[in-house]
Amino acid sequence: MKKTFILSALAAFSLNVQATELSKTYLEIGYSKSDFKDEKYFDKTDLDLVGHQLSLSYEFENGIYAGLHTKRHRETFLVDLFGQDVELDENLIELGYVAHEAQNGRFSIGAFVGALELSVEDSSNDADLYRVYTEYDHRFNQYFSAFAKLGYESVDGEGANSEDGLWTEVGIRAHWGASSFSWEFSQGEVVEQVGFVYRYSF
Repeated sequence: MKKTFILSALAAFSLNVQATELSKTYLEIGYSKSDFKDEKYFDKTDLDLVGHQLSLSYEFENGIYAGLHTKRHRETFLVDLFGQDVELDENLIELGYVAHEAQNGRFSIGAFVGALELSVEDSSNDADLYRVYTEYDHRFNQYFSAFAKLGYESVDGEGANSEDGLWTEVGIRAHWGASSFSWEFSQGEVVEQVGFVYRYSF
């Protein structure tokens, strides 16, 4: 009887740990890179913008979650033998809802609203960024999980036509307790991004 009770308690604890690690309550910091897809911005074979990213997210008991996400990417490239600094800043607010939770995964729907700022030396261009998406986050075992997001993106720049179309993001995470390390790749209408991210889940 005592052995059965202990095994049941351990099983319940294991399920709670899995649910916690897939939670949207976390702090993230990482290294990432941005490539421009269209040569009307920059030739992506010649210019990679690299830098850091930071995210903070909180999930409420009813499944609603909200987050803040920033990326700061920089690089210097040569134009007529002179170096020019290029900066790409991304600032996003996220709001979503965990629509369904299975034994090993979660389905979510959400949206990002924010801005992109591209600066070359003393000139800059701002663009409003909107995304809506659906996500599936899957737990393989206590050490590995993966996620995929599929959605629609609109980038509305100043004095330019908006860039609208498909947006995707995929990633795989290695877990160790409340910590995890992930490789992530995203592709939108303007930018492709790759990141290596550390997450601490609360």
